[in-house]
Order: sequence, then C-alpha cells, then structure tokens
Amino acid sequence: MIGIFRSSGRIALIGALAVAALLGTLPAQAHPVAAANGGTLTIGMTSDALTLDPTVTTDEASGPIEDLLFNSLVKFNAKVQIVPDLASRWTISGDGKTYTFYLRPNVTFHDGSTMTSSDVAASLARLRDPKTASPWASFFTTVASVSTPNATTIVMKLSQPYAPFLAVIASFLTVSSAKFVAAHKGKLTRVEDGTGPFMLKSWVPNTAITLVRNPHYFLAGLPHLDKVVYQIIPADASRIAALRTGQIQFAAFLDPIYFPQVQQLQKAGQVNVLHVLDINYHLLGFNTKRKPFNNPLVRLALSYAIDRNEILQAAGRGQGVISGLLTPALQSWTVPISEYAPYKVNLAKARALLKQAGYPNGFSFDIMASHYLPSDFTAAEIIQQQLKPLGITARVVPTEWGVYVHKWVVRDFDSFTGENGDWTDPDLAMYAALHTGGSTNAFQYSDPTVDRLLDQARTTTSTAQRKALYDRLQLYLVNNGGPMIYTYASYWDYAMSPQLHGYTYIPRSSYQGLAESWLQ
Repeated sequence: MIGIFRSSGRIALIGALAVAALLGTLPAQAHPVAAANGGTLTIGMTSDALTLDPTVTTDEASGPIEDLLFNSLVKFNAKVQIVPDLASRWTISGDGKTYTFYLRPNVTFHDGSTMTSSDVAASLARLRDPKTASPWASFFTTVASVSTPNATTIVMKLSQPYAPFLAVIASFLTVSSAKFVAAHKGKLTRVEDGTGPFMLKSWVPNTAITLVRNPHYFLAGLPHLDKVVYQIIPADASRIAALRTGQIQFAAFLDPIYFPQVQQLQKAGQVNVLHVLDINYHLLGFNTKRKPFNNPLVRLALSYAIDRNEILQAAGRGQGVISGLLTPALQSWTVPISEYAPYKVNLAKARALLKQAGYPNGFSFDIMASHYLPSDFTAAEIIQQQLKPLGITARVVPTEWGVYVHKWVVRDFDSFTGENGDWTDPDLAMYAALHTGGSTNAFQYSDPTVDRLLDQARTTTSTAQRKALYDRLQLYLVNNGGPMIYTYASYWDYAMSPQLHGYTYIPRSSYQGLAESWLQ
C-alpha cells in the first residue's frame, strides 16, 4: 500500500514475527462489563471512501468500511496469527503446492443467498483477471489451477511452493456473490454483497456511510452493535471535539500534532487511547521512467542528501522510528539501518553522484503531496529545503486526495511523499511493488538483480535462506538507488469512548475488532 495504499499484507505461517511493539493495550477494567446488544457506533473519518470493492482498493479510507463488510478464507487475529474465517480448516500438501480449504456450511451473503466454493473461485478469478486491474494480482501468479470438488471445498494448486500464500489469501482475497458481481457487471464501487458482520445501508457522499447489523452472520451472537456510522469529519480538531461531546465514539489520529490533545482527553477520562506503532513507513517515491529519476545515481544522491532524523522530528514530531524498506512488523527480517551507508547525510557524496549522473548543477522536479496525509505533506516541504544546497528545486504540489490516488494509479507523477507498508511478510512488502511489471509498481522500476532475488525468495521454504535473500535485497536497494527513499515509521492514536467495550486492536485491520465490540 503506498501512502494511501492499502496492501493489507499481514503474516505468513512460517517464521515467528516480533510484533509486540505494534500491539496496543487498553486500560484494564476493574469490573468487566458484560456484552450487550444494540446501539449505534459513530466513527469519525477524515475522508470519504473511494470504493467498496476490496479487489481494487488502494486507499486507507475505504479499508475501514470493507473490514466490516467482507470476509476471506482465513484472517489474522490480534497476535497476527492466521486463523479460520470463511474456511473452518485447511490442509497443505507435503510439497507445499496444494492448498485445500474446507468452508463453513450455511454462510450467506448479505442478499440472503448461500455462499459456495464457486463464489470463492469466482472471486479469485475476478481478482486475477487483467480486466479487473487489481493491484494485488501479482500475489496470485503462482496459482496454476482452482477446483471445487463440492460446494464447501476449494482446492488451489500452485505452480511452485509459495511460502506466504496463506498471508496472501488473508490479505487480498475477499469473497463476494458471483451472481451479484455478474448482475452489476463487476462495477462494485458503491454496492456490496459480502458475508461480513455488517451490511451497507446507505452512503451519502462526503457525509456518512451507514452499515447495519447482518442478522445472518455466521459467527453466533455477533455483531453486538445494530449500526455503525462512518461520519466524515476532515479536521482532526473537529473530531477531537466530537469525541469530547460524544458525537462520535471512535476515531484514529495519525498526525502527531494532535496526540497531546487526544491524550489530554484520556487523562480527563473522556476517552481511552491506544498508542501503537504503525506497520507503515513513510517514503519519498520516484517515477523511474521520468528524468532525472531514470538514473539510479540521482536517486542514490538524494538518499545521501536527505536527513531522515530531521524529517522524523519535524514531520513526525519524534513520534516514530527511522525505518528501512521493511516495516516494524517485520523486524525479524530487517537489516539494521546502521548498515545503510546512504542513511548518513553526506552532501559531498551526493554532489559527486549528481556530477557523475550528469547533473552537477542540480535540476527541478515536482513532489506530489496530499494534506490528507499531513505528516507526509510536511515531509515534502522539509525535503524541499534539504535539497536546496545541491541546486535542486523541488516543487511541492498540493494534491486533492482522490486526484492523488488516481495519479498514483496511472503513474502520473515525478515523485510523491506517502506511506507504504501494512506488510507482515517480506514477499508482500517487495514483490508487487518492486518486481518488473508488479501490480503495485507505480515507480515503474525494473532491475534484473532485484527480480532474480525476489523470484528466488518467494519460492524458498527455508526461513534462514529467505532471510539471507531478503537481506541482500534490502542492502542492494538502499545502496544502488532503489525507487523509494524510506524515512520513518510513525505512531497512531486510536481514541474511543469509555462506553465502547470489547474492542481488540488488530494490526492493519484495526476496524475489524469493532465486529465484537459493544456500547455500554
């Protein structure tokens, strides 16, 4: 997920990932409150969703709604472990190439029809269809065949072993009614027919999206809430005020300038707050098809010129950690940034590289930035100043959120500041974004060494061998002018009414836990 970009990548079964730093904990209750049914939860959102079609979703505003509308075969729990979802169990063949999923019986779509293995197969086929243009198609290239022996069994055969395949399923495959999709000719931007705990009731653009309880949800007793309303309140200060008055009961804050105000509400007993290290990182990304960024020496020069700590302190207000390509969720796979030479500011080295690339006097370029991502907009302005000593003129171009997403999708930019991440397996973090022709490779980056290492790493089942390959990849990308300059990973604050109970924070799918929440 780049910036906005929702990749939902989560975790592979192999390899134990250290995620303790990511998991927030709400204050312990002296007297636990029994679950109660009914009531409306109102959530303050900074922006309207762009789509309700998770097969093509790349923006963070759509994900929170889709989390409550759809299911996959498997999902992640709060400990970032793969657990059953629509499939009650599954088996993997000894050679790692055949996955058999056994579906829960009597699961129904929101229109009342029964879900079968054919719907799962159709959902996967639609995701892989080039006409759908799903940004997640690259993760399913190893699927050689799909069969449905009966209504509750689906078998996926791979052309070769693919270590993170269950993580890919959990992250990118959501199931919709095949008949519903066909009736709408695949145009699902503002309609849905999922199997999730809530159903779409109404959508008033730029005002609110309302979901209502699915009375036939396959998990008995859930959800507890009658209704969930996503109310669009763009200004953080207004959402804080709405929390204070009880107008809303849940909101996420990513701009650290507002953290003190949110935490002051907690001290006053008006909200509970989860302060968690996000599994995204911030970045400056380049379009490698445009001059001068088609030259890796230029990209490397900028990496030496940028002061990441200054960006963290100013844009992130010190609320985070300097990051490499892999997010905090992947710390067991990460090469320490102390080994990255370009992370040490060296303007002399940057000037020498620019001279070698044919730009001794610098150049001009645009940085696409959106106020929807306030820290990243500030980062663009800081980068603009940091590059001036090299004779480089960076023009920060304020870009409305929907336009920003569109330009990223169609690759219409010189560079952009944004976020990337939500990954819990290195293949999910790298392959689609960095492999030649990858479905989220907005950078249009191509390097045969990177392609070869990526192909080797995704088919290797040994964790130690995968680790060695990904170590080489990280060092190669940082030291040879990859298409991104990684800066820092930041904290988020999730604020909620003390009347909201039963909420569990799940890294990446942070709204999924609301399916089990209730209001006192």
